[in-house]
Amino acid sequence: MDEEVIDPTDLPVFPEDTPARRIIDRLTDRRVLAVLIIVFAPMVGWVGFTMYSDLTSPNYATATIYDENGGYLEFVEGPVAATWRELAIGLSETESLDPGHGMFFRHKQEKERAYVMRDMTFPIDIIFIDADGTITTIHHGELETDGEPYTEYRGRAKYVLEVPYLWTVENDIAVGDTVQIEWGPPRVRNGGSTVVAIIEDEHGPDVVVPEPYRPPSSPRSSA
Repeated sequence: MDEEVIDPTDLPVFPEDTPARRIIDRLTDRRVLAVLIIVFAPMVGWVGFTMYSDLTSPNYATATIYDENGGYLEFVEGPVAATWRELAIGLSETESLDPGHGMFFRHKQEKERAYVMRDMTFPIDIIFIDADGTITTIHHGELETDGEPYTEYRGRAKYVLEVPYLWTVENDIAVGDTVQIEWGPPRVRNGGSTVVAIIEDEHGPDVVVPEPYRPPSSPRSSA
């Protein structure tokens, strides 16, 4: 009697009673699928939102500081820390800051925040700014020599500006002064179209500046 010839294409991809088959059966179980969706869907959404926020955040910003009476005080410019990695590193990979230069920290919302001088090689001033552009707190951050726990410099802010040490004292910048920030264009183009930069001032983000964006020169140096 001839033996029956089995077509290989008729064989199951994952034969019964094999580890692979048991894994497939488990993954196709509705209860398991429901758990996976509940656990991983928020994670995927968070990653997508974070990537979008990172790509649409600016690289550069400028700020003009005014006193409580609206008088001009000083101008500062510098890079923007907006991604989670940039916010964590800050100026720790920077050797120094020139006068009139700093780093802008852009957060999603205003709340109580704490900054530390982790891995810093030079002291700085730390300016906390609320969502309306008002300076709420100024700290003079000293170098940490003993390591953790680090000194926490606290303040309520949506934006934080780090500038050279005692720069605020030298320029009479104090709590209650106003910081008008102009953000550069997003980090990527949108489908090859021209990118515009939203300028946030005390009246809200209602002004646009077409690319290419060029940081304005300091009002003091151009006078």
